[in-house]
Amino acid sequence: MDVGVLLASLLMGTLELSEAGAVSAIYAAAYESWKPYGYALIGVCLVLVPTFTLGKLIALLPINYVLIVGAILLAYFGFKLLRSARRSFKGIKRAHEEREGMGVVLTVAITEALEDALVILALIPQSYSSALVGTGLAAVLVLGLTGALISRIARIRLPHLKFFLSSLLFSLASLWALEVLLGVSEVLFLPLLLLFLAVNYLIIKV
Repeated sequence: MDVGVLLASLLMGTLELSEAGAVSAIYAAAYESWKPYGYALIGVCLVLVPTFTLGKLIALLPINYVLIVGAILLAYFGFKLLRSARRSFKGIKRAHEEREGMGVVLTVAITEALEDALVILALIPQSYSSALVGTGLAAVLVLGLTGALISRIARIRLPHLKFFLSSLLFSLASLWALEVLLGVSEVLFLPLLLLFLAVNYLIIKV
């Protein structure tokens, strides 16, 4: 057992998966349903199960291709989420709103799990078992934290959550694209997030 790999996968898994847990808790409270937790679980499993079963093969893929495809998908879902946030702030009701909410939960879960998977793929060659155990412990920890803090998390309003998540998805999409095209570092993430928060705010208010 490699303690360093175990701690790295534990900390990264907790950091990334906690956001998926928080979003699912907010939607579960809003719709008074357990469905969001199921969609979050599906999203995480869609990424992490192949990561651990096919990790060595996935690691052979050029990372630039993975980032570009991921950036395109994130931008697409960010756009859909921004439209939904704008409707919510303007009080425009739409049919099948709950189904759209489940899509948001699934997208966030996949996105956060993908961020975690990129780190896991780097850790697997050093110690597969340690990366697996660390990620498993992170999942258990996130479940515990979500359950303990659910009453506080549920106070967050859906329109504000959609607004922030759309900005987050656009920021990640831009960062991944810039990493491939210009080789920039993750230091740009915060400025990009602030930029998209401002731009999306203006779009919502128009």
